[in-house]
Amino acid sequence: MKKGIFCLEGLWYDDLRKRSTVKPVLDLLELNSGIPYLHSDCATKVELEFYLEKWKSSQYNQYPILYLAFHGLENGLLINNEPYNLEDLGKLLAGKCKNRVIVFASCSTINTELKNLKKFMRKTDALAICGYRKVVPWISSTAFELMMLAAMQENALDGRGIESIQRHVVKVASMFQELDFLMLTNKQV
Repeated sequence: MKKGIFCLEGLWYDDLRKRSTVKPVLDLLELNSGIPYLHSDCATKVELEFYLEKWKSSQYNQYPILYLAFHGLENGLLINNEPYNLEDLGKLLAGKCKNRVIVFASCSTINTELKNLKKFMRKTDALAICGYRKVVPWISSTAFELMMLAAMQENALDGRGIESIQRHVVKVASMFQELDFLMLTNKQV
């Protein structure tokens, strides 16, 4: 069974005529690999929290990959130019991420002390988190995310499966060293 992707995407530009989006990546994964996804735009913290409350419910268990596509900053996301730190996100997702993976598709979000990432993982009970430690270029990060999300389908989202997924994803990431990508699993916490 394919692991669905629950994507929440922020606004990339103040000018709404600029239509950058990760949705074509999701379309490609669905059309060519049968990976289901849900995609919602989030322009405010309230919208982000609304959709995360939905994702936490058992109704969306078949979408265990949370794909957060936003502008980022160290230790957080930027939502309409307002910071939303990992600590607040951890409180919102507390204990609700068992056998789930959180993908921070945002610049610099996991560029924080390792203890902060481990605290976030313990708080949320996430199986794994991953993301970038620096500002990344759109095209190469999008190409990497396509390959990474596909690789997450190859094993179960459990203890042994995530180790295999991590090895595969780290191998793919080695082709994109400029992204400064990091993936942590619950076994590393």
